Amino acid sequence: MSFSQAQAVLDGDTDIVIRRNFSHPPEKVWRALTVPALIRQWLAPDITDCRMDARAGGSFRYDWPEFFFSGPILEACPPNRMVHVEHFNGDTTEGPTVTTTLVADGSGTRMTVVMRYRDAAARATAIEQGFTDGIAEVYARIEGLAFPD
Repeated sequence: MSFSQAQAVLDGDTDIVIRRNFSHPPEKVWRALTVPALIRQWLAPDITDCRMDARAGGSFRYDWPEFFFSGPILEACPPNRMVHVEHFNGDTTEGPTVTTTLVADGSGTRMTVVMRYRDAAARATAIEQGFTDGIAEVYARIEGLAFPD
């Protein structure tokens, strides 16, 4: 398994698919994606609030000084799969459904994230607004996390 940068591709009219390998096992990558103290370490240095209730029926919210992302958790099957909806600044009429899958690959993890927008125009707008900018750098920070026991 190679531990390369995140690879993002457009799939069909509505999807952005991101793939990344990690040296950490799925249980640790799951923790990185669901434990607020760890999320703060890799997501962004200027995040001001981070809440995550990683269970079906739960929700999440990540705040920065100028904007926030939030939404419901539709499915959570630790440590392998989570599905959530991602709303920008509380606009519940927009935003992709995001499916994250973590699969053991040797001693590490293969992560696949599918961001599904309602249509091609919504996906194009998200890309134009920079919602996918910096993904490789952000996910690279997970690789460098020191996980507390």
